[in-house]
Amino acid sequence: MKKTEKRVLSLILSVLLLLSLGATALAEKVRFADVSENAWYAEAVQAVREANLMNGVGDNRFEPDGVFTRAQLATVLYNMAGNPEVHGEDAFTDTVSGQWYSDAVLWASQNGIVSGYGDGRFGTTDATTQEQMAVMLWRNAGSYVLGAEYADENGVEKEASSWAVEAVRWARVDGLLTEKIAFTPKAAATRAQVADMIYRYLQLLEKFRDVDAVSGATAKADADKKVLVAYFSCTGATEKIAGYIAEAADATLYQITPETPYTADDLNYNNNSSRTTQEQNDASARPAIKGAVENMADYDVIFLGYPIWWGQAPKIMYSFVESYNLSGKTIIPFCTSGASPVGSSAENLHPLAPDAVWKDGTRFARGTTKEKINEWLKQFDLKGKVNVKDDVEPVRQTCVLVIEVNGKNFYANFEDNSSAEALKEKLNSEAITVDMHDYGRFEKVGSLPWDLPRNDTQITTEPGDVILYQGNQITVYYDTNSWNLTRLAHIGNTTKNELLNALGDGDVSVKFSLEWGE
Repeated sequence: MKKTEKRVLSLILSVLLLLSLGATALAEKVRFADVSENAWYAEAVQAVREANLMNGVGDNRFEPDGVFTRAQLATVLYNMAGNPEVHGEDAFTDTVSGQWYSDAVLWASQNGIVSGYGDGRFGTTDATTQEQMAVMLWRNAGSYVLGAEYADENGVEKEASSWAVEAVRWARVDGLLTEKIAFTPKAAATRAQVADMIYRYLQLLEKFRDVDAVSGATAKADADKKVLVAYFSCTGATEKIAGYIAEAADATLYQITPETPYTADDLNYNNNSSRTTQEQNDASARPAIKGAVENMADYDVIFLGYPIWWGQAPKIMYSFVESYNLSGKTIIPFCTSGASPVGSSAENLHPLAPDAVWKDGTRFARGTTKEKINEWLKQFDLKGKVNVKDDVEPVRQTCVLVIEVNGKNFYANFEDNSSAEALKEKLNSEAITVDMHDYGRFEKVGSLPWDLPRNDTQITTEPGDVILYQGNQITVYYDTNSWNLTRLAHIGNTTKNELLNALGDGDVSVKFSLEWGE
C-alpha cells in the first residue's frame, strides 16, 4: 500500500467517530465564550474542539480572530494521523528537540508535508498564511494535481504564489474554501479559518470511503499509469536521485545490482587495467545482473538512472535494457555526474530497445534537491501527481556554504557569479580544509587547492564576507576592507565578535563544505 493511501486510511479512522456526532449533538456541547452560536465558524470550532485537534487559548476563549502558527498546524495534522512514532531529527535551524511541536514537525517533514523556507528555517512561531495552510492540507491528502479544466484564473488562484496554485485550486474544487469569508492566499489565516478548513478537510476524508463522491483532484487517487525507477549506483549519488523520483511519482524503486560488485579498485579511473576501464572500452561488455524486475510487462513508464563513466552509461545498463521487452514503454533516462553532461550516454541505449518511446536524457549533480526533481517531473504525464515541496517562497539557492571552524558552523549564501558556481562545483565532489592565517587584522586567508575564475570589482567588505583573492586565495572577513575582490558568499546573522571568537587570534584550520536543501 502506498504511503499516501496509508496516511489517508489512518486519517479516515481517526475522524469517523467525530463526524458521526452530527451538528445537532455538537451544538449541545459547551461552547467557547467568544464563539457565538450563530457564527459561521461555530460548528467547525466545536468539531475540532471535540476531536481535541484545536483547543482554546485559556479562560474558555477560542480567540477566533487570532493567528495560528506553523508549528501549531503541523501539530494538528500530526494528531489527526494518530501521533505516529518518529525517529531522528529534523534539519531545521529554528526548531528545538523535546518541545511540544518537535515530533509533529519531524513527522510532517519526513512525510513531505512541510519543507521550510529554503534557508534552513521552518518558521516555528510564524503565523500560517492561508495558502500555506492549503498547501499543508493538500500534501497531507496526496498532492493531487488537477488538470487545466479545473482552473479558475480569475479566482483565488490568481492571487496565490506559484508554489501554492495547485493546492489552492484543490482546496477550492474539493470544497475546503467557504463562501462566507474571502480566501486571501498570502494573508495570515485566523484561528476560525483554520478550524473551518480542518473541519471541511475531515469531511472530505470521510468521502474516501466512496471515491465516486469525491470531486476534483482527490478522485484521481487511483493511478492510471504504473511507473518504475530502475537505477544503478555505486557511490550513492544516483541512488538518492532515484529515491526522490520514486517518492514524487509514487513509483516502484528497483536497484540494478551487479552479480559481481564493483570495488574501489574496479572504479579507479587512472588505472587502464581496472575493471570499469576495460568494460567501458569493450563494446561487447555486458556485466551480469543479480535478480530481475518482477512483472516488467505491467510498467508503462521507466525512469532509467546511472552514473556517467568515461562519458557514457555503465555497460551494466546495456545488460539491463537488453534483458527485457520494452516495446511501447516510455523510457526516461537520467544520470548523475560531477561535471560531465548526459551527452550521448542515453542515445547510445536507444538501439537496445528500438520500439520504446525514449525521452531526452537529463543530468543531475550530486546534491540536487527534491524541489528540482519535482519541477523536472512536471513535464511528464505521471498520474496527474507530483509532490511540490516548497511551501513558502521558491528556493532561490539549492545549497549553502558551510564554514566549520573550532567546532562552530557558519552558513553562507552564495553570490550569483561564475566564481561561486565554480566553488560549488568543486565542493560538490568533496569538502576541503584550508589552513588560514590572519592578515591586516580584518581577515583570515588561506590557499585553495585550485584556481577559480575571478569576478573582481571594487568593494568594501563586511563581517561575514567570504572572498576570493587573486583566483586561488579564500578569505573570511571579520572586519571591513576596500579592494578589488570577488565576493563568493556571505555569512548571515553574525557579528564581528562572533566571528573573531570562532576564528581566534592565530592560525586556524577551516573546513569548507556544502549543505543542500530538502
